[in-house]
Amino acid sequence: MSRKILCCGILRQETELLMQGKDVDITYLDAGLHVDLDKLAGSLNGTLNDITGSDVVLVIGNDCHPEMEKMAAAHGSRIVKAKNCIEMLLGEKMAEVDSEAKTFYLTCGWLENWRKIFVEGLKWDEIDARQNFGFYDRLLLLDTGLAPIDDEKILEFYDYTQVPVEIRPIDLDNFRKLLEETLNG
Repeated sequence: MSRKILCCGILRQETELLMQGKDVDITYLDAGLHVDLDKLAGSLNGTLNDITGSDVVLVIGNDCHPEMEKMAAAHGSRIVKAKNCIEMLLGEKMAEVDSEAKTFYLTCGWLENWRKIFVEGLKWDEIDARQNFGFYDRLLLLDTGLAPIDDEKILEFYDYTQVPVEIRPIDLDNFRKLLEETLNG
């Protein structure tokens, strides 16, 4: 019997690569749900009710919803031990990167979905974006090498936020370790 994963759509490419060839069924939640806690809870609970079998592993940040761990426990699910997708990718390196500058993190999944998250979900226009992102010194795009980085999308996001975008190559070692620990735990 295959194991089941319920994963945030932000980590689709990374999860599919790491689970390639393994006996797992993966279901993805919409990447923009975390901007509306009620929609996230409804989608998470509804999807967990629909997934047949037990022992579903949640690849969703513990801090993406204040009741995340409670919802997982209510369905007998295990959850990856990380606050969010960025911590899943960076692990302990996150503190070091945080010490460099006030940083807002992006992945290619975030870059693909920023309009859905900020414009459609949060209803931020460019003024709202600049006020909210103005706190940051940089936007750091974590490049796993799984998807080509679209310069036009980076420029569009820069135009929206007016915060410089830096790109940093990363590996998937920490995410791989978390997935294996949770799947085998």
